Amino acid sequence: MPWKILGLPLLILSLSSCSFSLDWYRLHRAESAAEKQDYSTALELYKKIIASDPDNPRALKAARKGAHVAHLEAKDYVLAVEFYKQIILQSTDSEERKNAQKMIAQIHFENLQDYSQAVAEYEKLLKLDHHATDAFNFRLNLAKSQLRLNNIDQALTEIDILLSQQHTPDEMFEAKVLKANTIVASKRMTEAAGLWEDIMKQFPEKSQKENVALNLVVCYEEMNEFKKAIEVLERMRPGYPHPDFLDLRIQRLKERMKNQPGAQGLKR
Repeated sequence: MPWKILGLPLLILSLSSCSFSLDWYRLHRAESAAEKQDYSTALELYKKIIASDPDNPRALKAARKGAHVAHLEAKDYVLAVEFYKQIILQSTDSEERKNAQKMIAQIHFENLQDYSQAVAEYEKLLKLDHHATDAFNFRLNLAKSQLRLNNIDQALTEIDILLSQQHTPDEMFEAKVLKANTIVASKRMTEAAGLWEDIMKQFPEKSQKENVALNLVVCYEEMNEFKKAIEVLERMRPGYPHPDFLDLRIQRLKERMKNQPGAQGLKR
């Protein structure tokens, strides 16, 4: 029956045209829904466009728009990750793929607080070339993720990599503060106290602004070195915006000293 054979290409063309028309219509409806803040409808339509033909340029366009809406408007972070993954799979622009990977890592770290997955995503990200500031922030967040997972040794390894590199003074301060906090988390208070003291010497102005001395006070308290803690608080007092707070802590520390076994009270 030749009429069927002759009609077959026309049928294929018709179906292809129908698919094109449907996806175009879906994209138009999705954009309209997004403008009206009907994000659930918009996202569902973007998903259907991608599912209908994932390799089509329209799928990439839908992924770009869907990522923006899901991430920044609807706050549907799980779905945003899926759209960003589609961008990585389909985009021929290396910078766009890199930025999508950055967004995936950031979402897992900041929004989903899935630190195990954040570790995996930041490790992928760090295999790519980046501006020095971006590379610093990615490794810093990798270290923070390891710390959240209580992987102290892995966190310290990442921090030490940062400290072995050239960075701005503010970045070095941030890395050293993270290292000190990581040592505190491992209950190595004597080592942590030494780190806080070094930070205060190396970055006096920044340390004063960020109240680093209070972290040193906590270490001395944990070590029952109340006299040293009081000395730090008294050094902080000149110029401190809330001296009453310091006075209260000093008084409490003096009470704790009095109550120590074998203590004979403080001389006035």
